[in-house]
Amino acid sequence: MGILRAFLILVVMTIIIGFSIYNAGPRVDVDLIKTQYNVPLVVVVYWSFLAGMVVAFLLVLSYIIRVQTERRRDRLDRRRLEQEVSTLRNRSIEELDEL
Repeated sequence: MGILRAFLILVVMTIIIGFSIYNAGPRVDVDLIKTQYNVPLVVVVYWSFLAGMVVAFLLVLSYIIRVQTERRRDRLDRRRLEQEVSTLRNRSIEELDEL
């Protein structure tokens, strides 16, 4: 498994380096807060990718927090219901007739 992971990392790094070398030449103008920069296209692509990864991370984090909150609430409800069933089992038949 470790060899496969190392091989996949090597392939991805090779693709990234090749992409960087291929796109190192073209330059684009980027306007940021009243300032204009002339940067290589690969820098714009990397920053866009990083921004997308941060947004995806925040979305996944909010989903995980919501699911964990629901699990915690369901677990507490289950414990409460189990306790209620246990108290009903332990009652005598005469007490149950009164209900």
